[in-house]
Amino acid sequence: GATGATGATGATGETGATGATGATGETGATVATGATGATGATGPAGDTGTPGATGAAGPTGATGATGETGATGATGATGATGATGATGPVSAGSAVTNVATPASATAEEVATTLNSLLDSLRAAGIISS
Repeated sequence: GATGATGATGATGETGATGATGATGETGATVATGATGATGATGPAGDTGTPGATGAAGPTGATGATGETGATGATGATGATGATGATGPVSAGSAVTNVATPASATAEEVATTLNSLLDSLRAAGIISS
């Protein structure tokens, strides 16, 4: 006879347990390194740093050669005249006789007496020749 009708599908069974993880595959081939990129723009300059401490003073240099002697300067003005010194002691000179009254004296006597007086004044430093 004829095949009978297919019966209804049965209920789905439980999911089976997860299977074991498979082996890791081989590492793929290394690819070529890409080209280097263009250099970037230069950044702004940084702040100026704090100045460093001043260094120690160097040694004193050697003394230079002595220069030529300069020209002699003009003579200065003459100073003021100093004060007159104290008068020295007067010593007694030679005695001079009084001139006789002109009516009775000769010209020679008057001249001799006057010359003697002048010599005494010179000797005392009161007059000069």
